[in-house]
Amino acid sequence: MKYVDFLFFLLILNVYAQNVNSPVLPNPPLLPEITENKLERENSSKGENFSNVGLDGKYVNDTILYGLDSQVTSIIKALKKSSDSQYNSSLKKRLEKTFNAEIKKEILELFISLKYSGGIDTANYILENYESKRYSNALFGLAILYLKEFDDKEKLKKTLVEILENKEGNVVSIAAYYLGELNSLEYSKNMMEVFEKYSGNDGTRREILIALGKMAAVDYQNRIYEISIDSYENPSIKAAAIEALSYIAPDKVTTNADLYLQSNNNNLNVKLAIIASLSKDPSLKSKEILQGFLRDSDDNIRFKAINAIKGHKDSSAKDILIYKLKSDPSLKVREASAKALIDMDLGDIEMKNIMFDLKIDNGFKISMFSYLLDKDSLKALSIALEIVSKENVNRPSNVLKGVASMLAAKKGNFDNFYSKIIDSKNVDLRHFALKGAVYNKSSSLSDKLKKIKSETNSEYIKMLLKDY
Repeated sequence: MKYVDFLFFLLILNVYAQNVNSPVLPNPPLLPEITENKLERENSSKGENFSNVGLDGKYVNDTILYGLDSQVTSIIKALKKSSDSQYNSSLKKRLEKTFNAEIKKEILELFISLKYSGGIDTANYILENYESKRYSNALFGLAILYLKEFDDKEKLKKTLVEILENKEGNVVSIAAYYLGELNSLEYSKNMMEVFEKYSGNDGTRREILIALGKMAAVDYQNRIYEISIDSYENPSIKAAAIEALSYIAPDKVTTNADLYLQSNNNNLNVKLAIIASLSKDPSLKSKEILQGFLRDSDDNIRFKAINAIKGHKDSSAKDILIYKLKSDPSLKVREASAKALIDMDLGDIEMKNIMFDLKIDNGFKISMFSYLLDKDSLKALSIALEIVSKENVNRPSNVLKGVASMLAAKKGNFDNFYSKIIDSKNVDLRHFALKGAVYNKSSSLSDKLKKIKSETNSEYIKMLLKDY
């Protein structure tokens, strides 16, 4: 019986054991998945944007040499703003070792801005290996620009001519462009020969013609003129020929402007090239044609023509510029017209008129007042005083508030204006008067500011007037 009881006890114990889970050990914490992007985000969240690269010289140097590309990019951006050259040596090493073409580009751009010649070897390497390494056209062009600034220019010219004569594609256009920038007149014959036989890329032919113009290749003036009037030639090539003539003989373009326009069906590129040439020719005929372009239906053409007229300081264009200021459908043309009148000292009366013209947008008025204020603060003040004399300062217009806000932030003696709005019941207008008077350390309003401070309950105004 005891034996049976014992067996029954074992059976019960076994059933219990099967229903009781064995203790489970705690799992180790899961490790975060580390990726380069996550590291970049974590570095960014920790404030490692290197906006202040003067933190720790060794830390910054080590980051340049061994850190992530994203960290180096942040450092470069900061150095471009600060113009700090103390890390040039480390950056040179990174430039030479990195496989990242974008980093190479960023460092070379920085070195150009810092006028540092330590990247010559890398720039030459890019030029020699751009095909096998498949570097971008942007990096290829930047390497040429760098060598133009810091290396042997004669050696660079020879390299560019070799590319021009033996390669194809956009790199040939880039080479032609920089031959023009390097004033490579001694290679003008090579360039013209390439132009005559090159049919694969209009971009290359364009750059060759413009480069010949920039280097004043007068020996090819007649040939370039022939290209400009060739009825079988592409309008973009004819436009480039016209642009080339603008450097060599702008008067020839002026003489033939009507022919160019009629034979090219008013092509946009041709018109832009004509305007560029007219801007270099101060003759009466040139000025007359430019004014004619102000009637063109394309606002880009009108805009360019206005700037050319401004460059000539052509006072005879005053009436048409006033018309454009008031009535042109394009905002950028209206703004360009107003700026031209101001810059040519022809717009005093008109600027006053537009400030009171109800048909003209308030934003445009304020924008033009700001431009005048930067150019001639006395004339701007005169207009501001006229505006305030015609308004109820207790219920000011948006124009008056806009004018007041600009005068509050501009250095100068504007006490006469501040005094007329400082007692306004309009909080904004009064604030601009106080802010401007404090900013310009007004002496004539000193007693008034002290009185306001003593009477106000505003902690903000007391703080603003703390020096009174």
